[in-house]
Amino acid sequence: MDDNSVYRTLFFEETDDHLTQLNDHVLLLESNPQDMDLLNDIFRSAHTLKGMAATMGYDVMTQLTHKMENIFDLFKTGALPVTNQGISLIFKCLDRLSELVEDLREERTLQPAQITDLLQELDQVEQGSTGMTAVTGAKDLKPASQQMLQPQLDRIDDSDRYVIEQAAADGYHALQIAVRLDEQSLLKGPRAFLIMEKLGQAGDILYTNPDAQTIEEGAFASDFSLIFLTQLSEAEIEKNIASNSEIASFLVEPYAAKKVQDTAVSIAATEPNAVAPQASRTTAAAHSTASNQSIRVDLHRLDSFLDLVSELVVYRNQLEDVSEREQLEAVKEPLEHVSRLTSELQDLVLRIRMQQVNVVFSRFPRMVRDLSNELQKEMDLVIEGEETELDKTVVSELSEPLVHLLRNSVDHGIESPAEREALGKPRKGTIRLAASQEGNRVMITLEDDGKGLDPQVIKASAEKKGLATAGLSDEELQQLIFHPGFSTAQAVTNISGRGVGMDAVQSKITQLGGTIDMKSQPNQGTQFLIKLPLTLSIIQALMVRVGQEVFAIPLNLVERVVMIQESDLIHTVSDEVYRYQEELIPIVRTDSLLGIKGDQVEKKFAIIVNNEQQFHGILADELIGQQEIVIKKIDPLLQKLNRYQGATILGDGSIALILDIHAICQEKVVDTR
Repeated sequence: MDDNSVYRTLFFEETDDHLTQLNDHVLLLESNPQDMDLLNDIFRSAHTLKGMAATMGYDVMTQLTHKMENIFDLFKTGALPVTNQGISLIFKCLDRLSELVEDLREERTLQPAQITDLLQELDQVEQGSTGMTAVTGAKDLKPASQQMLQPQLDRIDDSDRYVIEQAAADGYHALQIAVRLDEQSLLKGPRAFLIMEKLGQAGDILYTNPDAQTIEEGAFASDFSLIFLTQLSEAEIEKNIASNSEIASFLVEPYAAKKVQDTAVSIAATEPNAVAPQASRTTAAAHSTASNQSIRVDLHRLDSFLDLVSELVVYRNQLEDVSEREQLEAVKEPLEHVSRLTSELQDLVLRIRMQQVNVVFSRFPRMVRDLSNELQKEMDLVIEGEETELDKTVVSELSEPLVHLLRNSVDHGIESPAEREALGKPRKGTIRLAASQEGNRVMITLEDDGKGLDPQVIKASAEKKGLATAGLSDEELQQLIFHPGFSTAQAVTNISGRGVGMDAVQSKITQLGGTIDMKSQPNQGTQFLIKLPLTLSIIQALMVRVGQEVFAIPLNLVERVVMIQESDLIHTVSDEVYRYQEELIPIVRTDSLLGIKGDQVEKKFAIIVNNEQQFHGILADELIGQQEIVIKKIDPLLQKLNRYQGATILGDGSIALILDIHAICQEKVVDTR
């Protein structure tokens, strides 16, 4: 890979991060227009984005980002109030920037015409707020002797002040220094590092703003400041700084503790990089370790790593099987160490692949905000459990189905403010998106307090499409929304109504090895419950034998194993139950359910499983034991049976199917109705 390709890859990665951060922060700004720290963070991201585009020579992207940055400057100075219209314009800019980035990825040349409309809108906003021509960038700095530059060093702690006081006894004095780099400097980080490196030869840097890591990375506008301990005079330090290139202006003055404590000031009125300072008593070099705490790894490499570990688990199981059969005592202890290390390695690679669902959830507040404005509805999106982790593969595929569900909730679910008032509801609707982990599954709930699904409306729509509805209960009628091409929308819009949503959602969730359930009550709301596997690769399982076949049951669902006799079972009108913990739980005869000839014996093992807080007893002829297994995909025909999660390779090379306990228990519930 050549250098240009490496730079492009880094550019796209960093740009994606900054665009995501800008979307999130701008959405927060709409609710907190007076939050200056938030505005400063937004300004810094926009400025960094502009710098990266300029460095790569992407002039069209640079021009749009620069104009957008001007709007943020107007927000900061108060010349332009933060309004819904202003935020919408910023979002349009961010969307266009995303499109430009995609064009660059496809190696398409950017054209000035792609941003002409937005530049005109941005110019109008600037001219309207200032009463003059559009702002073209940061104001020119007057010489330091005419315009006082003040370092923003108001948050240093007592320990720093103590060091300054003690150093005075040894002939050191403290200086506060402010430096503004030339606007044309393309390598601000290295340039600032060289300035501080040269200063470090003449004394000690006690504190920097922004922090040393931010300066080193170049993630600041053009100004930085520091407190410096030295035995040299101010004139000598000024000469030291002036010997560097690409400096627009600088200020060196004695450190005044009282002035610094009492006044929170920035390098200049146009200082674009005022972020909440973090105390830093070390030079940039001391922070180099902190900046290397994480690295980006190509997902394909992780996939290969996981495949290798999976194969290692299979062969370890085979070695354990051979060792047990042949009674090889000499290899028992080494094999135990190999087993432990393999388990740790497997746990490590699975954790590396885990990703918080926030990666997907974070884009939804912006989407709901835009749709609610378009539909003139009022609603809140409440997100819970966004720190819940899922396998990266599952997370990356989760966005599409959730987008469908959310758009339906906004369009079909939440009523207009007038309708809600007429029904005695609050004008503002609520959509709740929550994630949580239960065993080896992650539960994602999406619910709204809207109008719900009317079974009769669904029935009428289904009959128009030629679907049979005779004898269907209200719940069964509601489930028809998952039928391909079904829609109750009266008109097709850019939001919903094409009938390709819910069946696509169900199909995608099924492909991910999960399930989707729906509950809805007219005028009260609708709830969707998505259940997804925590990981798609390796799990702990309880191995059992039914007849001549071996099956795996996910261990996280197993509550207890008991041995029962036929006489322990209680026969009801339509079912068999077993008394467990003072309650009667359904019994699943696995051999009958799967069409297998089981052992004709009085005693059987009952695997007590906990499925959605309800116990069931799964009967088996023999208990083989606990084992770590690798999940392999199974034939689509077996998948359609909805009884198996997958298959695994046993130590002796044979294949065992993994039972889908949730589907089996649900099937049992349906059979008993």
